[in-house]
Amino acid sequence: MKRRLFLMALLMMALMFVGCGNQDSEQVTELETASEMVEDSAESSLAEGDGGKTLIAYFTWADNTYVENPEEIDVDATSSASLLNPGNVGLIASWIQEETGADLFSIQVEELYSSDYDECLDRASEENAQDARPALATHVENMEQYDTIYLGYPNWWYSTPMAILSFIDEYNLEGKQIVLFCSHGTGGLAGSVEAITDELPENCSISENVLGVYRPEVASSKDRVLAWVQEIEQELGN
Repeated sequence: MKRRLFLMALLMMALMFVGCGNQDSEQVTELETASEMVEDSAESSLAEGDGGKTLIAYFTWADNTYVENPEEIDVDATSSASLLNPGNVGLIASWIQEETGADLFSIQVEELYSSDYDECLDRASEENAQDARPALATHVENMEQYDTIYLGYPNWWYSTPMAILSFIDEYNLEGKQIVLFCSHGTGGLAGSVEAITDELPENCSISENVLGVYRPEVASSKDRVLAWVQEIEQELGN
């Protein structure tokens, strides 16, 4: 905001010089100097990343499984509710998008997970133990256009789904702002933040303000999510 006000002030100065009608060498020099200051300030803003786009990339069970009979899902069951689109993490991502206007991207694997809760977590446990990187079926075009990435995931086995690490490994995320959000059970964030941080390039800027929402409370957490997004956007200077 300060830069915008500064630019406006400089432009007004330039108009005043032109309006006075006196084109002696001293005034021409001052006008050229003001113009150069506007250009230098604009270049500085671009160098600092102003105008860079934001991406909301998220992994949700609902987009990574197949449910044969969705009408039979008990929406009141904590684990089963995660199976129905948009899923817990997808719902949080949609609220972030509502507040920021950022692009949404669903991280999806080639080999879908079981819709059975225990079977899904068994596979998640195996992938975690093997430090696996599941192949992804969806891909971001022009990742270089994004300066900020909101990265969302559920807590699986006290960590992150390994597809999140596949996503990180696929792109050059150096120098980007990373903001994490998570849906979880009683284990909270557990080791998920550490696992993701260890996978990211060292020169990423990772916000310490991580959002964790307890799964049974996701549906009623919109106000909390929006308040958190406002904190993050203020932190990022947006």
